[in-house]
Amino acid sequence: MEEATTTMYRRCLPFLLMFLTLGPAAAQEGLPWANKIFTGKEEAPPPLIVHDFGTVPKGTVRTHRFNMTNIYAVPMQLMEPKPSCGCVSVLAYTDKMESKETGQIDIKIDTSRVEGVKVVRLPVVIVGTHPKSGERFQSIAQLEIRAVSRPDIFMNPGAFAFGVNPAGAKNTQSVTVTYNGRMKGWTITEVGYKKELFDVTVKPLDNKSGTMSYLVSATMKEGMPVGSFDDQIVLKTNDPAAPALMVNVTGTVQASLTLVPDNVMKIGNIEIGKKLEKRYLLKADKLFRIASVDGDGDGVTVSLPPVTAAKTQAVIVLFQPEKPGAVKKTLTIKTDAGESIQLTVEGKGTLPVAPPTDPNP
Repeated sequence: MEEATTTMYRRCLPFLLMFLTLGPAAAQEGLPWANKIFTGKEEAPPPLIVHDFGTVPKGTVRTHRFNMTNIYAVPMQLMEPKPSCGCVSVLAYTDKMESKETGQIDIKIDTSRVEGVKVVRLPVVIVGTHPKSGERFQSIAQLEIRAVSRPDIFMNPGAFAFGVNPAGAKNTQSVTVTYNGRMKGWTITEVGYKKELFDVTVKPLDNKSGTMSYLVSATMKEGMPVGSFDDQIVLKTNDPAAPALMVNVTGTVQASLTLVPDNVMKIGNIEIGKKLEKRYLLKADKLFRIASVDGDGDGVTVSLPPVTAAKTQAVIVLFQPEKPGAVKKTLTIKTDAGESIQLTVEGKGTLPVAPPTDPNP
């Protein structure tokens, strides 16, 4: 009897630990407590976490981000999510979250391989560890991706993918939208987009075999801000079944000047009389020389090795505190092409620590 009781206790221990750690609601039979990671709420989650792309032209490529929040008191680890269909791929995911931390799973669907209604399951295994006993427990969040791919509307390529572009570039990307359905006079009536970021044109193409095709071109404006963008262009049509076609627009605008390893130099505490030196690389997409560096002082100095024009130049920053206290300087590095970039230097000067005196010389 005692042996049977011990065996039962061992079998139930993981569920008991989950109950004590995650709360009573999580231990309810059939309730995937991992779904709460995607709702970010203590309340009972829905049985499925769903994203519906709606009705899209065949060939469309769309992306979506599932946001996560670890609402529990223990760290959570994610196993690699694996979609049930090759038409959906996981672009990136957060594999570990501490308590109260956030994360995401980025997915992409390619409807060139899909016709009609498509439902893709994406189970996400989430594992936690009890902080005292070390016992592991897990739950499987149930994610679902839905889309309806219309074979009578085809898009090629499936999105505007601009890739990486230098600042000021006027890159143009195009997609062809073709309608081969039964509706007479099908047409794109209007285009919705961010006019401060893009110029968009729609050009009818020659009809072939009764189809209607349009070439939709998007051009990046010179003043686009530095960083990644993930937007949409909306193509409005006179088709009641598909009045608006959403086209993803992705890319990155890269600064013409970049500092390696980063734009912030955090030094920490340095005793007066000592110094710390760090070497940075200033990179550009064309030949340049460093014309000047402004903003030094308070123990922060800059030296520039003598070089000819190049796409990479060295910048050596020296911090030698002159007095106790925090120092924060913003260095502005200017080039002979009229461009500039800033480097923030943060440090603190401290008094030297006196050696201990020997009470018995």
